[in-house]
Amino acid sequence: MISEPHVLVSRRGPLAVLTLNRPDDRNPLDPELSQALLDELRAALADDEVRAVAIGANGSAFCAGGDLRQLKELARRPAEEAWAWPRAIVDLHQLALRAPKPLVALVDGPAYAGGMGLAGICDIVLATRRASFALPEVRVGLFPMIIVAHLARLLPRRLLLDMMLTGRAIDVDEAARAGFLSRVCANPAEMWAAADEYAGMFTDTSPTAVALGRRAFALLAEMPASQSLEAAQFLNLTFFLGSDLAEGASAFLDKRPPAWRSGEDRSEDG
Repeated sequence: MISEPHVLVSRRGPLAVLTLNRPDDRNPLDPELSQALLDELRAALADDEVRAVAIGANGSAFCAGGDLRQLKELARRPAEEAWAWPRAIVDLHQLALRAPKPLVALVDGPAYAGGMGLAGICDIVLATRRASFALPEVRVGLFPMIIVAHLARLLPRRLLLDMMLTGRAIDVDEAARAGFLSRVCANPAEMWAAADEYAGMFTDTSPTAVALGRRAFALLAEMPASQSLEAAQFLNLTFFLGSDLAEGASAFLDKRPPAWRSGEDRSEDG
């Protein structure tokens, strides 16, 4: 019997959609699914036809976090195996930090533990009213270590510690008030329409500006204000001296769509 792939890949125009596909297990972020998602995300980001990548899920849950059946066995394993268990998850978070294209989360159900972290690595988070978010690791003798790297930059400190220390879940309204969500959608159809809307907007943008700007934002946001301003002036040279600004400005003045260079063309710059 041929097993279903852990991650399904599809396209909606310029949007690559990666769908977690272990619904019977609530899409757990075990090494197998995490590695499959990492591999497919790398492939989608390398595709010049893809302008943004969406991460969704089959089944009633977006992602329930780590597989407890595997986690409970780690104490019996060599330390090297325990150390390696979340390697693909760490690599996924690292890739998200340097991804050259926007990432969109499509959350239509619970996003718990590493699942909330998975939503957190995305730039745009769309959620239906069936979504909820929780960090329940302390209730099973664990703490959400890896996802602190992203969530501590996204949520108010008090709320994040509240969730991490109690394991309580928050609904979409509380998540939206905290600034974790980009949009709350009434149902999946509305969520997909919003994803298509974002994909269309990304198509109008400069791929170079998005790729470099996304990395620059991550750097500048972590610096003290005075250092951030100095670095921003320097980083601006990348745009001022590049060809996309000249093309974008000319297109605006000429009242025509800009002719952005392809990823292949940009790679020739070294």
